[in-house]
Amino acid sequence: MAECDMMWWVLSDIVDWVRRIDPTATVGQIRVALKDACAANRIRARGHQRVYLYDRRLPIAHWDPSFVQFADEYGEPRSSFDTISAAEWKDLTFFARPTSGMNELHHVALTRALDQLASPVELRSGSKRRLAWIDVEFLRSDVVREWPHAAGAVLQGEVSPEPISGGSGSKAAEITQPGLSTKRAPPVSERDLRSWYKHRVLELTSRGESSSAEDDWTAAKQEFGGRVTRAWVRKMREQFAPAAWKKQGRRSPGIEK
Repeated sequence: MAECDMMWWVLSDIVDWVRRIDPTATVGQIRVALKDACAANRIRARGHQRVYLYDRRLPIAHWDPSFVQFADEYGEPRSSFDTISAAEWKDLTFFARPTSGMNELHHVALTRALDQLASPVELRSGSKRRLAWIDVEFLRSDVVREWPHAAGAVLQGEVSPEPISGGSGSKAAEITQPGLSTKRAPPVSERDLRSWYKHRVLELTSRGESSSAEDDWTAAKQEFGGRVTRAWVRKMREQFAPAAWKKQGRRSPGIEK
């Protein structure tokens, strides 16, 4: 993994770090604080932006079960990580997919999911009523510098993180919190991921079974944990999954004129 990639935190990294400062902080509270800081251009973020076949505002509320279904069927995340601008954040809100099998009303499950870490970080657009970003990450040095009350957690002798505005000075070292490793495990190699996925295809097809994109992603997380990204699993599926696995019934969505 490149050094620059280790400078980015996913939501679970931030939650672990914040709870060392404030053990009572909930995931929901941390999401709200992150959105506010990103919209104020105090914390930088990036992710995979979803591109849709239909660019008009949808008559689908985010608590409607078809909201996620539409995103998966008609939206395709870009393979590259793109910066999410502060201006765009003003229209964005965190979205969390309910855990399958929850025995409760859908809108209640949505609310509860926002206080959990069971799915990749996604953002929805309020103006277009659609999922807009997935696999969102946050610049670690910005989080450490900007988080409320974080200064008290810095040990003597540690240096401040790099400033948000570019300057001519030397790059500051990153803060390391005591007892918390900020380096993630190295990512799985493309070779190992490809070998695992081809074996998975062979094993399932030999039993007459198939796999959805979400099934593949769940299996990959169980196998590799945080060493794999959804984008990489999607790439393997595009290259090696049987054509029958990729077929999805497509309905013409209701689009506002």
